[in-house]
This record gives sequence, structure tokens and C-alpha cells, in this order.
Amino acid sequence: MSKNLSEVLFSKKNNERETSTLIQNSGSKKNKKLHNTEANNENKTGWYRLIKLMQWSWQGINVVDTYEILAEISASENERSDPHLLDTVVGFRSGNWSYEWSKKAMVFQKKANELAELGHKEAAKKAYYTASQYYSVASYPHLKGDDNSIQAQTLAFLNYRNAFTQDETGLLKEILVPFQGKKISCYLHLPNDDAIHPVVIVSPGIDGLQCDLLPLYEKHLKQAGLAMLTVDMPGVGFSSNLKLDQDSSKLHQAILHYMKEVPWVDQSRMSVMGMRMGGNVANRLAYIEPTLVKTAVSVAPAVASVFDNYDNFSKLSPMTLDCFASRMQMNNSDANHLYQHCLPFSLVKQGLLGRKRIKIPMLGIGYVRDIMCNEQDLKLIARASFESESMIIDKSPIFASYLESLEYSTEWLVRHLRE
Repeated sequence: MSKNLSEVLFSKKNNERETSTLIQNSGSKKNKKLHNTEANNENKTGWYRLIKLMQWSWQGINVVDTYEILAEISASENERSDPHLLDTVVGFRSGNWSYEWSKKAMVFQKKANELAELGHKEAAKKAYYTASQYYSVASYPHLKGDDNSIQAQTLAFLNYRNAFTQDETGLLKEILVPFQGKKISCYLHLPNDDAIHPVVIVSPGIDGLQCDLLPLYEKHLKQAGLAMLTVDMPGVGFSSNLKLDQDSSKLHQAILHYMKEVPWVDQSRMSVMGMRMGGNVANRLAYIEPTLVKTAVSVAPAVASVFDNYDNFSKLSPMTLDCFASRMQMNNSDANHLYQHCLPFSLVKQGLLGRKRIKIPMLGIGYVRDIMCNEQDLKLIARASFESESMIIDKSPIFASYLESLEYSTEWLVRHLRE
């Protein structure tokens, strides 16, 4: 099946719209695109996409491969939708973002198939997982209507599942949660099947996929005996047909209630964790589901300041603005237009964060000089309850410090889920 999908992906296609032109007005922000300054170590002049070198390395992508792929994209002489932006090559061909990343993913997928046929299950598992991560980046930033991205995304999830079919322990479960007439796929990772486990429900931001989160489990949560259930944010991945709106946590709320049907986890010890807009969801759930959520952890969460202040919002990268528009099923990402629709995402304006105290302990982690989550946001989280805390990362390298913060996050989750 993966072979057929790959053949479809690599069939000659030069007529699709290029990713950065899918959302209206994204192609008219040339000056901003040349100077993306949204987050530490992600701002690279001349790229539409935020270049997440350290995060991709954490996910298992070889740094040398990353530089080689970026070099291939940079050197391409094929037509670009914007000649000032390197990752805007039109058509699925040499130099196109999805093409170059998918081409590398295919190498690992082929290797995985060969290893699986030879019965080398552990090596095949690693190769399938690695292929999934390259396909995930090929799909990034996962905008609706991007055919190449959608096909790469399908292969990312397929290879992710294939990785765990090599593992006969059966400790990856695909949970299908009924929601709005559909069934939403979530991945449940279990440390073992000897007992029921406390569970952490985790979501990435609006520019990530749930299959990107395995290192969080393998390096942290699993070691602590915690199960991890991953879920895509509305508008992306398995949740792509859903619309992101001010009730940002309604999907996750449905999942919390559905967990009583899942026999491998302890429904009395559930927590939520999220990055960026996933952090918005985590904090919101702490307020609206206090009997189900034991604790909430958020990493650089978009909870207030970026929505309460137009100056902050307007500094978001064009890619991030396009992601917001795509998740909200809008076709216009002009900052002034989009801001009016994003105002309701503020948990302060919703009468939650900073307006009332709750009993649920919350941990907020953020970076200095971060546009999407400033120090004031983290202080609001720390004041949300008597046991809440915040952590501000201000030493370089930022991503290395972020990884250290995951250790503390795990300690926090264990402390509050064991009570």
C-alpha cells in the first residue's frame, strides 16, 4: 500500500498551487517574509516556512540531511511563486519543499520495507519511524488544499503505524473518538500492558502533527510510567475536517469523556499538555473540566497577549498567519482581517485566565522575547491556582533549555498524577 501511495506522490505534477499562495494575501507580504522573527532559532531570511532545525533533529531527522535538503531547495533554478523566497518552487519537482523532503523519506521507507522483509523488526521500526518524520516535514506547514502536503501527510501516518507493527508488544493503540459525526484518530502509547496507567493527552501547535511527538514519550513520559495519547489540533492531520474556533478545546473535551471507554488508562488520573495553540487548549480544559483534568502543562502557549494586542499578533510570521486562517477554514490571512476572528481565542477575554482562581495546578513554560507567549501570559498561568507555576527559559541555546524543561514537565506530571 505504501508503495502505491508513494508512486502517486511522485507522479508528475507541475500545476498545483504553491504552498505559500494557497491563502489569500500570504503572497503579498514580501517584506515580512524576508524577516521572520517569530521564535528563537526559527527565523531564516528568505524562507516562507519557519525553519525548525533543532526541533526536527529532536524528532529524529539527521541534521546533515536537513542542510543537504535545504541546499537542494536553495540551489533550484525552477520557477518560484516568489523569487525572493527559496521554498516557493512551483510544481512537485526538484527544489520544491515537499518533493525534496519526500524524496529523502522514500529512501528510509524503502530501507524499512527491505528490513521488514528480512525480519529485522527493530531496525525496520526505526527506519519506518524516520520515514514518517521526513514525510511530516514534507507536509509542513500542513495547509488545507495543498495536495502534495496531504499526500505526504498520509505517508507520514502510514509509516508511523508501520513502525509499530514491527513491535509485537502492541503498545501503540489507535483510538477512534466519535466527534461531530466522524471518528477522530488518536494514538495511545502505553509503557506496558501490565497495569492501567495515568495518561497525558498531548497536542502540538497548529503547524505540527501528532506523529511528531514520539520523543516526548520515549525520552520522558514512558520512563515515568505515563501513557501518552496524542491528538491533532482542529484543522490539521486527522482533525483536518474540523474548524478551529473560540471553543478550541471541544474536541479534546470529547476525548476526555471518551476515555472512560478505553481500558488501558486510569480515567481518574488524566492530564493535558500542549504546545502553542495546544497550550491554549490545555489551559482552557483546566477551567472547564476540573473534575476530569488533574493538571495541565503548556509550552509557549498562545493564551492571551498575542490575541489581546494587535501589535503582537501582526508580528506573527506569514506562515503562522496562514496556519491560523487554514485551521479556521478562512482563505484570507491579512493580519488586520484575521485578528478580528482570533480575538475570541484569548482566555482572558473568555473570562477564564486571570479572572478567577481554580484548584487545578497548571505549569506554563515559555521563552524570553516570544511573540506568541510573553512573560505576562506565564504570570497569569502561575496565578491561576495556588499550586500553579511558570518557567521562563532565557539561556542559550534556547532549544537545549527547552529540552531540559521537558524533564521538569515530566516531574510535574508525575507529582500531580500520582496524588
